[in-house]
Amino acid sequence: MATYTITINERTKKGKTTLKFLKSMGVFGRKMTKRNKARDLTQQAINEIKDGKGTRCKSFEEYLKEIEK
Repeated sequence: MATYTITINERTKKGKTTLKFLKSMGVFGRKMTKRNKARDLTQQAINEIKDGKGTRCKSFEEYLKEIEK
């Protein structure tokens, strides 16, 4: 399998169409980089807070006690 690097101007109609086509073909694979991993962890933390799984603390000292557990 070969790897190609192409430049697509996503602001033009042709560029948008080309990008949509390539995505529909499953051409793009997401590589797990440090940046992607950080984004995934951040999104996971946001989802936990939305689900009510977060820890609530009234002060920083209380927070420090919670994380020592």
